[in-house]
Amino acid sequence: MTPASGLEALDLREVSHAQVGHVVATLKAVGRQHTFVTDEGGKRICGLFSATHISRRLGAEVPTHEVASSFAQIGAALRQ
Repeated sequence: MTPASGLEALDLREVSHAQVGHVVATLKAVGRQHTFVTDEGGKRICGLFSATHISRRLGAEVPTHEVASSFAQIGAALRQ
């Protein structure tokens, strides 16, 4: 679970003209599978972007985070 103070959201006005690639790039940049869409200055959640849903619709995988390939990489990630 993520505390409310740690939630990131996209503003509806900003994403209303965005392309799918922009949304995917944003999810990758923040390393998340999901992000909220808000309006009214962030006071109301009006949508949600999901990398899984985008993947299904595109018929292609949309990786939003790196997968460790060794125990050393896992250890390094935990120390951050």
